[in-house]
Amino acid sequence: MLSRFFFALALLMSPSIWAQKISTEKLSRIKPIVIQEHPTEKEDNVIFLPMYFSSSHFLDPNIKFTVPKGKAVMSVHLVYTRFRVVDTFDQSSLNKKRFDNLYKVAPQLFDSDSIVWRVFEQKKAKTEKDARSMYHGFVIFLREPPKTEDVSKEINLLYRILMDFKDTIISVPDQILYKKRKRYVETGRYLPRSYAKMKEGIRYESRSIWFREPETRMVIDSVPRKTIKGYKKKVGMYNGSLLRNTHEYDALSNKKYTGKWLVVADVTGSMAPFNAQVLAFIRQNQDLRQKSNFSFFNDGDGAPQMIKRIGSSGGIYTCKNNHFDSIYKTVTLAMKNGNGGDIPENNIEAVLVSLKKWENVDTVLMIADAKAPIKDYSLIQYLKKPVSILLCGDVNGNVPLDYWNLALKTGGSILRSDGEIRNLKRIKLGDIIELGKYTYKLTPMGLILVND
Repeated sequence: MLSRFFFALALLMSPSIWAQKISTEKLSRIKPIVIQEHPTEKEDNVIFLPMYFSSSHFLDPNIKFTVPKGKAVMSVHLVYTRFRVVDTFDQSSLNKKRFDNLYKVAPQLFDSDSIVWRVFEQKKAKTEKDARSMYHGFVIFLREPPKTEDVSKEINLLYRILMDFKDTIISVPDQILYKKRKRYVETGRYLPRSYAKMKEGIRYESRSIWFREPETRMVIDSVPRKTIKGYKKKVGMYNGSLLRNTHEYDALSNKKYTGKWLVVADVTGSMAPFNAQVLAFIRQNQDLRQKSNFSFFNDGDGAPQMIKRIGSSGGIYTCKNNHFDSIYKTVTLAMKNGNGGDIPENNIEAVLVSLKKWENVDTVLMIADAKAPIKDYSLIQYLKKPVSILLCGDVNGNVPLDYWNLALKTGGSILRSDGEIRNLKRIKLGDIIELGKYTYKLTPMGLILVND
């Protein structure tokens, strides 16, 4: 487990070389990343080309590498051990020979301008026996590009909604909210003192000398609980059923924005209808756009799980500027390059990478998938800015606990269609929260909607 941590840290901090028709001489000069041990888990999109210890020869002398149909190479790792049998050993020269032999079996790798090359030096082995038992050679990481037809369908949906989307100001009248109250009223009849007669349904018209108890029945009344004063608000409108029961545009439009913002949005999976509303809001609000920065993430560009370690999954796209055309192109590029793969997402990594580029923002606005847990929740300790969260696709109106805690621990808030839940530190387990016409309760599972 410790070695995996160091491997993830190394990926995050590592130097890499991107080059077209790169030479083996240049590759041999890559500064090695020192780790305990390189992971060797078997995965569908990971190919191992093992070599002998302290040798440039492949274990399989007849090995040939071809890229599987429908896949692309995204990264190549050369892995060896630091242990030396003799002090005069020349590691750089051996690495050059290893790259030369890789070129012989896979020359196409050296013609790509999109492959990331890395060299890993394992330091775990303390004896020659230990070193020989460790992995040596190349590890090739593949990715499955998102299906063109699926991506095109989502981008077309995004475009169609965005082009047809408009907003309007509506007047919300005063609204009286009621609660049900149980009460008991006398029926005018009296109950027998005998249980047998009671069971037979016998009732009397008077109390008599037996002082019979009056019969009662339960009545449920609706009594006013509170009045929500009428107001005007902006709502989004789209001609179709795709956005039915969604609230993203309304939640964004009815919030007040002060200071500088960083908007970080998830573009994985089926987020297109929600991101269309986010984009519509950004397009309509030039003031916010001018004082904000934007980034979008897809959880790793479809990378294999082996290299999608906490803090180094990748697939994060930051906008060069805040012009709407640039924002829209960045969203579609992120969608084309990956759709997430596993369900949990690298939300916090995306925020940290973006904050490293834009340090002077005041607040982060995270647009997240309510159905996708936060994969890298352990990185929350590194967040120094408040994170306000808008959850998309929360059909039941609930806020999962990890998102609640993210907003709580960073001093952020939760955006809802009826307003914003602030001051989360004051809310304790079991507390009831009223927001507009909705009522929530904080439970061990998160914030639960208790009325519709």
